[in-house]
Amino acid sequence: MSDVAALYHTALAKHQQGDLAGAEECYRSILAAAPNHADAWHLLGVIFHQRHRLEAALHHFEKALSFCRDKAIYFNNYGVVLKETGRLNDAIAAFKRATELEPSYTDAHANLAAAYLLQNDLTRTENELAVALARRPDHVAGRNILRDLRFKQAGRFSVRGKFSQADHAYREAASLPGGKELWRWQSLGFCPPVFPDEQGINRYWTGLEQHLDHAIDSHIPLDWQTLPEDGFTPSFNLPHLNRCCRAIKEKFDTLFSRAFPFKRPTLFETQRNRKKIRVGFVVTAGHHRGFFRVHRHLLEHLDRSKFEIFVICQESILVSCRKAIRNDDIQWISLPPRFDVSVQTLVDTRCDILYHWKVGGGTFDYFLAMAGVAPIQCTSYGTHGTSGVRAIDCYISSSILEPPESASQYTERLVLLDSYATSHQHDPPLKPAAREELGLPPNGAIYFCPHRLPKYHPLFDHYLRLILEKDSTGHVLLVTGKNKEQAAPLVSRLRQTLGDGLFRRVLLATTFPLDVYKKHLSVVSCVLDSPAYVGDLTTHDAFDQGVPVVTVSGELLVQRYTAGLYRLMGIDSLIAADAEEYATIAVRLGTEPDYRQSMSEQILHQSEPVFSPQDTVHDYEQFFESVLSASSQTS
Repeated sequence: MSDVAALYHTALAKHQQGDLAGAEECYRSILAAAPNHADAWHLLGVIFHQRHRLEAALHHFEKALSFCRDKAIYFNNYGVVLKETGRLNDAIAAFKRATELEPSYTDAHANLAAAYLLQNDLTRTENELAVALARRPDHVAGRNILRDLRFKQAGRFSVRGKFSQADHAYREAASLPGGKELWRWQSLGFCPPVFPDEQGINRYWTGLEQHLDHAIDSHIPLDWQTLPEDGFTPSFNLPHLNRCCRAIKEKFDTLFSRAFPFKRPTLFETQRNRKKIRVGFVVTAGHHRGFFRVHRHLLEHLDRSKFEIFVICQESILVSCRKAIRNDDIQWISLPPRFDVSVQTLVDTRCDILYHWKVGGGTFDYFLAMAGVAPIQCTSYGTHGTSGVRAIDCYISSSILEPPESASQYTERLVLLDSYATSHQHDPPLKPAAREELGLPPNGAIYFCPHRLPKYHPLFDHYLRLILEKDSTGHVLLVTGKNKEQAAPLVSRLRQTLGDGLFRRVLLATTFPLDVYKKHLSVVSCVLDSPAYVGDLTTHDAFDQGVPVVTVSGELLVQRYTAGLYRLMGIDSLIAADAEEYATIAVRLGTEPDYRQSMSEQILHQSEPVFSPQDTVHDYEQFFESVLSASSQTS
């Protein structure tokens, strides 16, 4: 045994000097003489881990543990490899055992925190890190985990609308080792879903412009490959604030677009050796259902003698996307999670035209558009108004919705199709519901607002007040979302602007499953558009069931969808000129059954242009051909 001890001492020395081959030879000699030598098994496992041979490392750690189960370091190192092979639950069990055997084992507590972080269990991550850093405040791995924890906590705070906590957490993450300066500016992507009044919006807007200017002047270090993780987008809530977003969104583009080193490919490069126009439709996770709802018909009916059609989507939604389309001749391209690989994937498709369904729905689709990887890039209604991204060449809209002078609201060239530019289709009819089964009052009109929380702009309160004053027995039904904390400012504001008496007739619903939402449409008196941001999908849902929608038409695209659809049907009596007329129309629908019935029948009878998308396909084909021709002549 003295020879084994001497050989073990030699093996350790070689291992510490980095001579892995010499150390391995010694450990194997030890095991030949003493097969149950746990330390030799364990350190062989360490060598295999250093060589990234994870399965071999696991085998040797397990052999060590079969001979000795009272050494914390065995369990800790075993847990490290388990974590790297994706066996998180087993890794957590191993780290826990290490901390039980040696409560002061800082590395094991830090590793346990890292495993919990991978499971998004932020509370347990925080607890284990507190133990590790209390013992060793300068623990490098622990501080790195703390940085990543604060970054994740900040993201959760921002999703829940806790913007001050999110800003604090982002700034703390930025200050920790490995933190990035860009994280300090994450609050530029924040916008509250509810404001107390117009003055609050003014203060927010002015502050956002000033802070964006400061960020641009600061020349923040940027890495385009990590922007989807480190960066942010113009807030989804900005188009709900009754303002043109072009100048603000262009500032975001100025901040980020300098990070992209790419030269746009030319049509000569993409069209080499083929005659058909290659069009790619880019859609990302969370937005694909809306995309296929409005563009399935377009994808299925574009002329295949002229066009090659690609649908380019993230790997996580590829299966569900393929189920949404019946055609076998669509070419499917999946985008991997790594952003740089996804950018190269887009380049490799050699599309002449890329249609980005949504630019700014998330950081991934926002920066994909900014990369500028096709000769021609365009977007449309999925992006709520202008994207502000200069790498997007065209915004596809409709002459039904916008006059030519709307072009000043867009960074992109505004293209006005003759058709509505989306291709909705009828849903299967639903059996009408009864108010009782939906928990609604049995009597009186129900004025339904099936909108997202940010649509309830402060100026909408006046519209609701007029309706409730004109109809003393009616109720307004608002959908406020699942997050009661975010909805609380709206409830507080409505109590103040309506007064307790009127507010008693405001019904609040968190959210509905799709079938329950459509059952509500079957019993309500009408749907109410918010004047700052009207309905599109909800308007189509209402018209599909013959439900009148009361609307006003504003200066921005997001304020014109419903009015455009009414004009397409030849109906203008439900488009109000102002709040007073809006309330008068709504109350007439709510209190005069014959009038409401006649308007419902008129909508059902005249809605075919809304649900007849053949013209839309033709218009897109003409657009794709004309934009390609124009680009060929100028390139």
